[in-house]
Amino acid sequence: MDKQLIEGDRLYLIAESLAQDFSLFPTTESEEPLPGLLPESQIVQQTEHLGSLDVDSYIEQVVAPAEDLGRMSAPEAVRRLGRVLEEVSDESFYAATVEMQFPDGEWRSVGFIAQDRSARNGVWLPAHHLEAANRVQSYAKRSLPIVTLMDTPGADAEEQANRDNQAHSISRLIAEMSNVDVPNVGIVFGLGYSGGAIPLAASNMILSVRDGVFSTIQPKSLANIARRLNLSWQECAKYVGLSPCELCVQGNIDGVVDYAPGEGSDQLENLRLAIVNGIARVEDKVIEFVAENPYILDHYRQSLQRYLNPSEQLKRMQDSALLKLTKNPTEYLNVFGVAYRYLRYLKVRQRIKATSTAQYGRLADQELPAGELSVRAERERRYTFIKWMQDPDKVVYDDGLSRAWKNYNDKKQAVHDERGRIAQLLFGEPKKNYEDARSNLISSVGVFLYNRWKSEALGNLRALKDVLHSPADVRQIVRVSDIPDPRALVRALRQDAVLLPQVRERFTHEGRKLLGDQGLVGASDAFLSTELTAQLNMCITGGALRDDADLGGRSAIEFNRTLFVERLPGLVAPVVDAGTPVPFSDMTVLDVLVGGELRRDFIAECENLVLFDSVYDQIIANLDAIAEEAQSERALSRESLGSLIDTTLGFAAQGVTLERQQAGAEEPAQQVADRLRDQFIDWYLRVLTMARGGDFFRAVEEWKKTSFPHLSDTLLVVVTHLFESLLQSFVTAEREGKNYQGRIAPKNIGRRKDFWNRLNIAYRDLLIQDKLREFKNKKNSGYQEFIDTFVDEFEETDADLLSSDPCEFPGFRLSVEQALNRGVPPCGVVTGIGRFKSSGGGVRAGLVISNVAFQAGSFDMASAEKFCRLLVSCAEQHLPVICFISSGGMQTKEGAGALFSMAAVNDRITRFVRDHDLPVIVFGFGDCTGGAQASFVTHPLVQTYYFSGTSMPFAGQIVVPSNLPLNSILSNYLSIVPGAMQGLVQHPFQPELDEELRRIDKEIPVPQETVVDVVERVMSGVLSQQRPVVVAHRPRFTNADLVKPVRRVLIHARGCTAAKLIRIAQKNDIEVVLVQSDPDMESAPADLLGDRGTVVCIGGNTPDESYLNAMSVLSVAEHEGVDSLHPGIGFLSENSQFAELVRAHGINFIGPPVASMETMGNKSNAINTALRLKVPVVPGSHGILTNVDRAAEVAGQIGYPVLIKAVHGGGGKGIQVVDNAGQFDELFHRVTVEARAAFGSGDVYLEKFVTSLRHIEAQLLRDSHGNAKVLGIRDCSVQRNKQKVIEESDSTMLPERLRKEVLRHTAALADEVGYVGAGTVEFIYDLAADAVYFMEMNTRLQVEHPVTEWVSGIDIVSQQFRIAGGESIADLEPARNGYSIEARVTAERVQMGTSGELEFRPHPGEIAECEFPDDEGVEIIASAGAGKFVSPFYDSMIAQVVVHAEDRDAAADKLLEYLSRVRITGICTNIPLLNRILADEVFRKGDYDTEYLPGLLQRTDADQLIEEINAGAGELAGGIDQDAIRIDDSDELKVLSPATAIFYTTPTPTEPPYVTVGDRISVGTTMGQLEAMKLFTPLSLLDFNTELELYDSSKEYEVTRINMSTGQQVNVGDLLFVVKPVDAAS
Repeated sequence: MDKQLIEGDRLYLIAESLAQDFSLFPTTESEEPLPGLLPESQIVQQTEHLGSLDVDSYIEQVVAPAEDLGRMSAPEAVRRLGRVLEEVSDESFYAATVEMQFPDGEWRSVGFIAQDRSARNGVWLPAHHLEAANRVQSYAKRSLPIVTLMDTPGADAEEQANRDNQAHSISRLIAEMSNVDVPNVGIVFGLGYSGGAIPLAASNMILSVRDGVFSTIQPKSLANIARRLNLSWQECAKYVGLSPCELCVQGNIDGVVDYAPGEGSDQLENLRLAIVNGIARVEDKVIEFVAENPYILDHYRQSLQRYLNPSEQLKRMQDSALLKLTKNPTEYLNVFGVAYRYLRYLKVRQRIKATSTAQYGRLADQELPAGELSVRAERERRYTFIKWMQDPDKVVYDDGLSRAWKNYNDKKQAVHDERGRIAQLLFGEPKKNYEDARSNLISSVGVFLYNRWKSEALGNLRALKDVLHSPADVRQIVRVSDIPDPRALVRALRQDAVLLPQVRERFTHEGRKLLGDQGLVGASDAFLSTELTAQLNMCITGGALRDDADLGGRSAIEFNRTLFVERLPGLVAPVVDAGTPVPFSDMTVLDVLVGGELRRDFIAECENLVLFDSVYDQIIANLDAIAEEAQSERALSRESLGSLIDTTLGFAAQGVTLERQQAGAEEPAQQVADRLRDQFIDWYLRVLTMARGGDFFRAVEEWKKTSFPHLSDTLLVVVTHLFESLLQSFVTAEREGKNYQGRIAPKNIGRRKDFWNRLNIAYRDLLIQDKLREFKNKKNSGYQEFIDTFVDEFEETDADLLSSDPCEFPGFRLSVEQALNRGVPPCGVVTGIGRFKSSGGGVRAGLVISNVAFQAGSFDMASAEKFCRLLVSCAEQHLPVICFISSGGMQTKEGAGALFSMAAVNDRITRFVRDHDLPVIVFGFGDCTGGAQASFVTHPLVQTYYFSGTSMPFAGQIVVPSNLPLNSILSNYLSIVPGAMQGLVQHPFQPELDEELRRIDKEIPVPQETVVDVVERVMSGVLSQQRPVVVAHRPRFTNADLVKPVRRVLIHARGCTAAKLIRIAQKNDIEVVLVQSDPDMESAPADLLGDRGTVVCIGGNTPDESYLNAMSVLSVAEHEGVDSLHPGIGFLSENSQFAELVRAHGINFIGPPVASMETMGNKSNAINTALRLKVPVVPGSHGILTNVDRAAEVAGQIGYPVLIKAVHGGGGKGIQVVDNAGQFDELFHRVTVEARAAFGSGDVYLEKFVTSLRHIEAQLLRDSHGNAKVLGIRDCSVQRNKQKVIEESDSTMLPERLRKEVLRHTAALADEVGYVGAGTVEFIYDLAADAVYFMEMNTRLQVEHPVTEWVSGIDIVSQQFRIAGGESIADLEPARNGYSIEARVTAERVQMGTSGELEFRPHPGEIAECEFPDDEGVEIIASAGAGKFVSPFYDSMIAQVVVHAEDRDAAADKLLEYLSRVRITGICTNIPLLNRILADEVFRKGDYDTEYLPGLLQRTDADQLIEEINAGAGELAGGIDQDAIRIDDSDELKVLSPATAIFYTTPTPTEPPYVTVGDRISVGTTMGQLEAMKLFTPLSLLDFNTELELYDSSKEYEVTRINMSTGQQVNVGDLLFVVKPVDAAS
């Protein structure tokens, strides 16, 4: 039985009519205007002024101020509005409670919520929207008025934000802001764009500061949507009207505050007045409304009844909703709270403007307006090209160009030299050498310019080609020096009636400003000269300035230049005849191309580069054609690659054929394609023969990322590999008959985290996107299909409503016309009431169905009005509402008004569900994104479902300039994300879709339920947050499945560890797959593989970018078909989650069980395990301490000094000595913060700091059968900064009784935790107490394990492989044979610190010589080798030298003698220090503790040690002297990298650079930072003034060039900067 309508519901039902009449602002002259606002007359006047501006002037006056990076942030203003009682800041989120004086003199608290542009540019993450929602609730509970300040370019729409339910968080905040029962005022404080702004604009009143902007979307994104109209973003901005005055006239905001951020206190007072008076105005209107509308009291009584006696359905709905609910009567709203909500909706609803077909006037046939996008883009490209033409790059600035030019000239000179046969054999035939040098120079210049111009290369190369066809015109280009008096020139141009109109037309907007009355104000002569030069060149190169001009055989450029010279005598210099040759120091790239014999060759080179650009882009466009093969085979067949190249060249051939046809020439298309193929291949091979030719393709990859932002960067790596390797193999196979190698194994992946895993995702996404496009192209999801399939007796409602086109946006009305002509509803949705087909005769319901045939279902204001009206009808008839929504978002062409459609529908749904106990069910399908997704589809009270295959990001790819993997936007993948939806349903019109998706990704979640299943379940009253979906699970692997003989192992290690593991694996006939980072691909361990193994590049440089990427390691392991994975030492070797992940994928992890790792890897758990076994431990807290006061109390009980140790620390990190109670608080906080940053956990515990100790460890092996063998002990007490330097197979000081205790405790611990594999248990030997304490267990192999192997006679690594294969070690009998010592050889340089202590600095670089003699009883484990490069990205150890002898003295002698014969040059090493240790009397006696090495260094002759280390390195590469920094024929000086390192131009990514071009600096100014092996070193000119003063300290220097970008690896001698000395007094 239908519910009987009661009086209280009238409030909801009459809202539609009330909204048309409601106003907060004066409609009669008797009412006072709101203080602090601009008067209406001024608003109208400003609107008319803006309408008269050209597009560029409009942008300059409206958009530029709001986007100004130096603009005041909202929190700065809030703090000056009153007394701040509390404030909260989280990145871009800001909230505060401020006490403000109101008009009646009373001081009241006001809650502020703001977007802080000083962090993340004001962009909010999902967490920020949810925090704002919580703040709204909090302020409402305290009955505080709320003020929101909008200042954001939009909400975060990136990958992680989508995964974290960004749309849902926005919808939740809109609902909270709409539902709040206190007055709220929204203020546009800067940028008010998109879904980032509308939640804060759901307010009783909306104001804006004078220079704010507000719209549905950023203009640049709107231009992307309207791209077929050829509109620039600047035009789009002006069409929709962004300025506050325009918005006010449109009715989208309520007033303009007479204040702009950054103005003084007097103007800021206007903002304060606007806020307090605005709140007071809202409160007055509420009083008036309640007094005049008694039915609101009826509604309040009805709401109270629902609170006191909620229906079962309402209870279930509220239990599953996130929206604010009143839990207790104290917080229950009063009648004025209801009125605030109601009037807020009326105001929002009033802003929505739709019209009807009856009111709509049909248009006569019209053409689309001509936008200016292409013209503007070409003008901007011309401008940048001209700027380059007037100041081309100097050859001397680029080392490659400089070498190529000099080589070319040398070889050219040698052509005419007489050369005998012997000389020809030695130096080559002169003419061929010349041709090769010429070819190399052309290629060098070409690739330099292509990467110099980047995305503008295509247009600039064509322009350069035209220039080279008319080389004489180059001399006509105006130079800066040709304008002696720029101010006089501007004044003369203003007065020249002939030139001025032409100049205005051809100047850019910036140039036209110079001609205005204020053009010269505040501009320096240098700026004016540079800018005027470019503007004059725009005029000169744009065709003849006079239509009736008699060129008289001259070019148009020459005519124009002459015209300027004649009409502006003395202000533009005449062209000077070429005479004196240009000195090499001043020679530019343009001089090289124009002045010599290379011109015609380079015209052809321009064509080659244009062809390459086309091929590159088409390969990217056709990647989907090879994705399946590349993913499954990690290779590309010769046929596939050939087909890909033919396809891309065929596209280029079509363009060439068309151009030739237009020029009147005919050439068959296939002939063109064949010619282009040969031309392209010849060019490609020539580029590869250049020095570092492969670097060209990697450089192209870097900037092409910005041209293809939606493409995963992993696919660009594949494209680079295609050019670097696959194509070369393909060409040699075709031309020379060699074998084709198609394996996709890039060696330079770059700094990309988790490469292989993300590449698999990228391949998968290409295939799924292809499949979804295929289904979408069937176009079987129109509104009529939904009606026919699911609805009987359908009656459409409000069919005549359509958008009023409030902004008269170009082309929008034509779209309406076209829809009407085709019989398609010109609206984003179709609404109606019908009987939904289901069991039991179906159910009557309201229907909202997206009309994807009109504007892709964009939700326009007519859609919002239809939706709101339908909700009223359904409330009257007590019907549920069912929606099928596919929408690209709000109708952005309606301007800011479209934003309010989001708030209006969101609010009406809240009241429909809350006040009428009726469900709203939404099914998203197709593309469900933007405002529709973020307002009602994900409304917290809606039952939200998605069809399989739905794209559901917060913002679509058309407006998000980044790659969004499908696992962040596709409904199937997001169905398992908590809170993303109630469930996934089968696509009713594409039944085969799920099977096709499963064919591509067998693990993709697919639905079980149908649309009908869901509707029946919801209507039966079963509401839940999450419905089950069918997910493909991997099979579970048992221990029996994994434990089997190791046949093929992935070695996850680098450096010395990798070398050792490879050697032992090969000794055991185990196939090896080695993963290496970019810097390690040419390492010595990789060479060890030979043809007996495979090396795979995992990408990245730093550990975080490479070896720590677990998913990529796993991806490689699975693809390479390994049965086991050895985790090596460090990186992920002790990560229990990694071990579990590997085993879960059916690969044996060569290491202990996860439970053992979790117990012994957590130091607190390990200590408690030891205590349980009565193994002595260092006195301490024996548990985690989180409270500093309790920790200090425990420290006092232990007795100082104490150690604060991170639970998850290691390798000497996360540990701090505290000497006394006064230091404790500060150091406790420091360690917890550092531990949280380094290890992901801030948990710490305390230990007594043993002041004199030896570091003892025991080597363990234990098999899966329970057999434990402790092989012996090691002493690692010779340490520096807690890093081991010398390790020994026994201890000189540990008594035998304690040695036996150590062995016994080690076995007991292993048995207790069920340990399996190799491990090390570490102990402290307290010399004063003569006791051993358990310290920790390393659940992996240790670097120093070889010393135990030599003495015990047991190959530990081989036993690891045996144990992993399930074998028993019961018969293993460790020996105690002789003595072994290991020395760690590190790449380090020593220098004297500022306070007189020795400082050890990493010394990466290329090794020149590397000789390790082959001696009996000596084991070398090395990553060093001649020609090998020691990377700056990892630790400095390059070799382990292990010796074995009959006793300790013999071993020390042997190691000392051996090290004296080791030769490593090119880098510095610590071998001289090792020799000192081995020869030291204290070391030989063996009576010392862990402070031995610091003491030795204090006793050492520092200068002598430094000299020995430097001498041992031989002649270091790249010595920097005066000759190295001088630039020929110039006063400029180079600044070269003094070391191999990572170069940084900024202190942090968010801070400005240390220096910029044009800065004047002293020799002590920091110019950048160098990072090597995790140490940062500031760089200044003073650092070079050591033995020689290379840079005069009495002078200042101007920075004229910055040659490297931040984060780039640099080698010794690489050019970093160019500087020029200037007189410090000038």
